[in-house]
Amino acid sequence: MTADHNLPPEIPLISLVHSRPQDVLHALSTVGFIHLDLEGTGITQADIDRAFELSALLHNVPQAERLASLKDERGNGYFGMKGSLDERATRTDLKESFVWGRYMASAGEKATTQSLPQVMKEYQDEITKFDQRCYEASLRVLDILSRAFDLPENFFRSTHKDDGSNGLAFLNYPALETPPAGDDIRAGSHKEGIWIKYIDNFGQWGDVTLLFQEQNGQPGLQVYLPTESAKNQTGLQLIQGDVDLESGTWISAPIIANTVLVNVGLTLEGMTDGLCKANVHRVIFPKSASTELPKGRKTIAYFSTPNHDIVMNPVKPGGIIVERDGVSTVGEFFQERVRLAGIA
Repeated sequence: MTADHNLPPEIPLISLVHSRPQDVLHALSTVGFIHLDLEGTGITQADIDRAFELSALLHNVPQAERLASLKDERGNGYFGMKGSLDERATRTDLKESFVWGRYMASAGEKATTQSLPQVMKEYQDEITKFDQRCYEASLRVLDILSRAFDLPENFFRSTHKDDGSNGLAFLNYPALETPPAGDDIRAGSHKEGIWIKYIDNFGQWGDVTLLFQEQNGQPGLQVYLPTESAKNQTGLQLIQGDVDLESGTWISAPIIANTVLVNVGLTLEGMTDGLCKANVHRVIFPKSASTELPKGRKTIAYFSTPNHDIVMNPVKPGGIIVERDGVSTVGEFFQERVRLAGIA
């Protein structure tokens, strides 16, 4: 694989097949994001293109039909535009989503029981297959990360006893009818985990996220790189409102064929004692859109989440697992984050 030297160097191009595990850990412990080559993931560009076709169909369903599939107690279904991912913002993000796939394996469920708009029901098997491919791809990322920590290869994989905790989100940023009022309005600054404000007990507070960007779509994702001193901090940074967004640098994440963006979630940041960084990111209107109305933007996100009963003993390079009394489970971690964010 040949590296694209036009890429911002801060977001490296990584391969599960050709890159060293240490390269993955270095990227996730600095910028917190990687462009992951699809080779070895079990996902093809054709799979992604088809998923975006289904996303377009889903978001073209009449609003009344989407409202009939509003989010359920599992956190699945349609989410309209409300609030902001930025904990400090008062405006509404110009984004809507449809979440697919969560179920309660502990209650004997084998698959999601959520409803779909009638026109989409014939595509349910396709959505399920893509969801399953994303699940396996996320586990393969966790496998190479386990090797980077010199842990058993299935260490992080084993925290996923089933795929019912994970969620697949079809995100839609509609085109505007008037020019944007500012840069940071499509999706406010946030760490991976802030969606808990809208998804009740099944928030995206997980370990890694796969983010697919539509080919020939509109870019706009930006990642915040803190100062070097902040990058070197250890420990868990629970509240994105505590992050100084003035002293660091925002970098753009370009759309690259045959790759998927992978970034760190809050659970992985906690399980690695802050070594892997759940860096703040946002979606803005590109500067090129300043003289014209921005077109619509679509992305697809898969949120990989460990089971709620997993104890979050932190790990360190060299295969070290720090076991101590009072360590939170994933479920307890989530509830504490809700409390600290002032959401509960």
